Amino acid sequence: MGPNQERRWRRRNPRLFLNHLADYDILIALEQGRVDDGQPHERWRSISDRIGYLYDDDADPKARSRCIGFKVVGFAGFDAQARRHARIWRGPRFDSPLLGIDNATAGELIVAARAHFDGSGSINRFFFDQALHLQGEEALPIWRACLEAGDSMAHFALGYTNLELGNDRLAYRHLRHYCELAPAQAWVWCWFGRAAEAIGETAEALEAYEIAIELSEEEDETNAPELLAELEERLEAGSRD
Repeated sequence: MGPNQERRWRRRNPRLFLNHLADYDILIALEQGRVDDGQPHERWRSISDRIGYLYDDDADPKARSRCIGFKVVGFAGFDAQARRHARIWRGPRFDSPLLGIDNATAGELIVAARAHFDGSGSINRFFFDQALHLQGEEALPIWRACLEAGDSMAHFALGYTNLELGNDRLAYRHLRHYCELAPAQAWVWCWFGRAAEAIGETAEALEAYEIAIELSEEEDETNAPELLAELEERLEAGSRD
């Protein structure tokens, strides 16, 4: 492959962040900055019950849309050579800075990632698990370390933790970003509504609560209905004064 061809595919391939949840035996390999949380189901295209690709939009499966990575459940015992998994050895292709492998298929990356992690979790999970057992000010630096280690799910935790501590504008920033990353997650929109309301962005808060309610599978999945009703009541009272 010549240098010009090499540059072309490097610009095209997603550069993956490898998130190995050893305790759950899951490998999430997504474009840096992405999360598997809160994705519309239309964006997932399953190869089997063990592996699926995530696409950048919910376009028709037959349409050409950009694949941004994959997820493997039961990673340790995953049979990459099984006939039903033959498609993982053909495109799409990815780059993995961690593994030092470029223009590789999911099959190639799965084999290399299994050797790299050797049963251990990725470093972001060390910080993630630590932070889960902490609260408030103690949790913040660990969640920041998790984010700096490449795990964008930490944006959500930094959002709700900062909001509980009264750091409303910082919470708003993290939660607004996470709504873009996980658009189908009801609780994310509910927390974002609270942050927007806290800094006086009432229009955004109203919209966020409504989206949370729409996304909820059960009526009481989040407390968005109560928060929406309370905000509307305050706005109505204020308009009468």
